[in-house]
Amino acid sequence: MRAVWAAAIVVASIFLASAQGVGRRVIDGFVAPSTAAFTRSTMDLAASVEALCDKPGDETLSASRTAFASALDDWGRVSVLRFGPLAADGRFEKLFFWPDARGIGLKQVQGLLAANQPGEISAGMAGKSAALQGFPALEFTLYGAGSEKLAMDEPWRCSVASAIASNIAAIAATVAREWDAGTPFAASFREPGEGKEPYRTEAEVHGEIVKALTTALQFVRSAELVPPLGEAPEKANGKRAPMWRSRLTVPLIAAQLDGVRQLLAAAGYEQSLPEDSRYVASSIRFELDNAIRTLAQVDGPVELTFGTEPDRGRFVFAELALHHASEVVTRDLSAALGLTMGFDALDGD
Repeated sequence: MRAVWAAAIVVASIFLASAQGVGRRVIDGFVAPSTAAFTRSTMDLAASVEALCDKPGDETLSASRTAFASALDDWGRVSVLRFGPLAADGRFEKLFFWPDARGIGLKQVQGLLAANQPGEISAGMAGKSAALQGFPALEFTLYGAGSEKLAMDEPWRCSVASAIASNIAAIAATVAREWDAGTPFAASFREPGEGKEPYRTEAEVHGEIVKALTTALQFVRSAELVPPLGEAPEKANGKRAPMWRSRLTVPLIAAQLDGVRQLLAAAGYEQSLPEDSRYVASSIRFELDNAIRTLAQVDGPVELTFGTEPDRGRFVFAELALHHASEVVTRDLSAALGLTMGFDALDGD
């Protein structure tokens, strides 16, 4: 994905003086703890799948699935940082190849599992298609058709799962490392200045944060909620939702929205915006809180919930709340920060 991102930025000097250090607040309050948690949980995931391969059984398979759910939860929060280290080298797509309307990922992972040729993964997954490298591919390996055989010794399938899990952990560690304080990217985000790249002004950092908030909200709505909802209940298809096999669709979306909420909180806009504009950040948080609270009430198999009441109504409510939150970010938060922004974060151009 290449985002079209054109911004003409004007920020009043009095506001800049009161809002210095937003990058520092975001790194210390959100980036550092969330990338560290993601690194830990993906390392645990890789170790858990390796243990499953060494000692197949119901207990080790269950442990691997639990570790998968934990790592996916941390991914949901980190995924809001869809710029810088996570955007470099196609890492977002490698970790989460979605949307996949043509089922490319499913076809590729099924083909790899059917091949049963150890040489295919002897060098790891880093050189493979992005569709084979991340959470969707690993979910099918651990939860898809035939996955129950992992508990009864299925060495090839387990080797594929282990290779994917190790690849996810390696990417997570790289993202965390590139956000370290000593890197040029993190240094410019933390303290932008003339001659630094890619952020030379505080306004550019604000612009990146607003873009990240909007992109995350658009992604959840357009790629994860709208397709399975369909235009009417009879056209709903829960199998168009991410992570439906593992029944982790709602936890993933909730974690993504919590990541948006945490990024917004770390930026400190409810405290640092001009007093007559602080309601803007509060309004965004209000919509996120409502969406997360409503999604927590969804109860039922993902294949059915998008088309069956009352769960369909809950998904619709959450989608509308996110639509409103996205509008408030793009229109009102940008204006409160003195930004003039024009972009469609997910248009693929």
